[in-house]
Amino acid sequence: MSEAKKKEKRPPLTHFLCLPLVNSTSLPQLESSLAAFKASIPRRALRYGAPEQPLIPDGALRPVGTLHLTLGVMSLPTKDRLSEAIEFFQSLDLVTMVREAEKIASARAQGRKRNTPLVSAAEQSSSSSAGEVAKSQGESPPSPFTVSLESLHALPRARAATVLHAAPVDPTARLYPFCELLRDRFLEAGFLLGDQKKEKDSKQTNDKSTEEAAVEEPSLLEEMPANVAEETARTSDKPISTQPVSKNSTASKPKIRPLLLHATVANTIYVRGRARGGGPQKGQNRKSQYTFDARDFLSHYRNYYIDGDRTTPRTTVVTTSGGGSEQGQLNGEDLSENETSRSESEGDKSPNNRRASNDATGAKHQYPFVWAKDFPLETVCICEMGAKKLDPEADEGGMNARLREKYLPVVERSLDFHSDGGTGGGVNIN
Repeated sequence: MSEAKKKEKRPPLTHFLCLPLVNSTSLPQLESSLAAFKASIPRRALRYGAPEQPLIPDGALRPVGTLHLTLGVMSLPTKDRLSEAIEFFQSLDLVTMVREAEKIASARAQGRKRNTPLVSAAEQSSSSSAGEVAKSQGESPPSPFTVSLESLHALPRARAATVLHAAPVDPTARLYPFCELLRDRFLEAGFLLGDQKKEKDSKQTNDKSTEEAAVEEPSLLEEMPANVAEETARTSDKPISTQPVSKNSTASKPKIRPLLLHATVANTIYVRGRARGGGPQKGQNRKSQYTFDARDFLSHYRNYYIDGDRTTPRTTVVTTSGGGSEQGQLNGEDLSENETSRSESEGDKSPNNRRASNDATGAKHQYPFVWAKDFPLETVCICEMGAKKLDPEADEGGMNARLREKYLPVVERSLDFHSDGGTGGGVNIN
C-alpha cells in the first residue's frame, strides 16, 4: 500500500439509516428485559485480591432509548449533502418496496422447500416485471411490520466478544428483504458507505486458527458516539469501503457484507479505561477494546425458558463454567460463529419453525429469551451519529429518565401505511 493511501483520511461518519425499536408497546417490555439482563451478569475479580466487578461493565450496557436496527452508516458532512440524502429518502416508494419484499419472502420460502439457492433481494427485485409492480398499486396498503426481539448473539466471536445483540424475528419474513432493498437503494445512490467484506489471502488464512479465519470483525454498523466512530475508522485494520455501489460501474463490485439486523444490548466500545482483562488503556480501538467470554451468556439466553409458552426461566443468573471447551457448543453448534444471527434475522428461524424442526429431529427443545414480543416497527429514520443524553428534569412526563439516551432523527417516515392512506409513509423532518 502506498504512503498516500495510508495517509488518506476517511470521511467522518455523521448519520445512519435505521429502524427505531422503542415505542409505547415495546418500551415497558425492553425496560424489564434489560433490567433482568443486567441482574443476570455474573461478577468476578479481574485480578487476584481485587474487588469483584461485573463480567460485562455497566458502561457497556446500552440505554433502552438507543435500541434500533441499523441498515447503514453515512458521511453527510455538509448541509447540501444532507439535504440530498433527505430528498432521496423522501422520494422512495416504500409501499412498492414492501410489496417487493413480500414477493421475495414468498420466493425464498419456496426456495427453502425446494432446497434451491437463495439470491439477494436486489436480484429478486430486479426480476419483478413492471406489470407486477403496477398491479400492486391497486391493492390495499401492506400490513405493518410486527416483530419480536429474541435470543442473544455475539460479535466478533463468542469467546472474545465486544458486542451482544438480540435478533428481530418477523413471522411474515418480509422485514429482512425490505431492509435489504432499502439498504441497497441508498448504496446505489451513493449515500451509504459500503461495508466491505474483506477478502483473505491464503497466507492470512494459514496463519490463523480455523475459528479466527471464519469469523468476521464487527461491522461499523455498530452504533457508537461520533468521535469514537471516527477513531475506529482511522485505526481499524479492516477498514470499510468509502465508495458507493453503482449499477453503472464497469469495475468489479466489492463484496458488501450481508445485512445483519440486530439490536445491540451491550457494546464495550463505550467502556473507558478498561482494556482486555481489565488493565489500563491509553486509546480506544478494536485492538485494545475490552473483551469477554460470552459463550455462557449465549447458551443461557438461547435456551432460557423451560416451557414452550416462555414464562418460566431455567435460572435468572448466568453461570460461568470457567472456560471449558464445552462452552463453545450448543447442540453441536459452534457459538463462535455469528451466521445464526443472520438467518434468524431473515425470519428463517421463527419460534414456530424452530419448534417444528425440533419435533421432527427429536432434538432438545429450545426456547430463546424474549426481549420484547409482538411490537410494531413504526418508522424508518435517518439519525445523527452519536446518542444524545436526555435531561430528566426537562421532561415532566418522566420519559427522558426512562430512555436516558436517544439518537436524534433528522428525517423519518411512517411505516403505518394504513394511517397514511397507503401513500408510502408520511415524512417528518426535524
